[in-house]
Amino acid sequence: MKLPSDCIFEIEKNKIENYLLNIGHPDGKAKADFFISNGINVQNAGLLEVLLKQQAGENDITRKMQTIYGVKYIFESVLKFPNGKTHLIRSVWISAENEKIIKFVTAYKI
Repeated sequence: MKLPSDCIFEIEKNKIENYLLNIGHPDGKAKADFFISNGINVQNAGLLEVLLKQQAGENDITRKMQTIYGVKYIFESVLKFPNGKTHLIRSVWISAENEKIIKFVTAYKI
């Protein structure tokens, strides 16, 4: 099952640049090492945003669950990176019940 086509996927710039691509972040370091080694860095961070939004917008939901924070959506698919390599990536998104705005939480290689 896919999310409706009128959903809006939001990713805070800070979430990508200061978390997923920050080798100094205590929780994001391993993710940053992975993404940077595959050709994504702060200078082309917009590419990661595009890839993650495409993943969520074009693929079936792998898992959906209700949490105390809202409805969590998990997507898993192969993404192609700037270095030409492909990797299976999980991205996690969340929204309030019946909301069209889906907010990015995290992404990592699985």
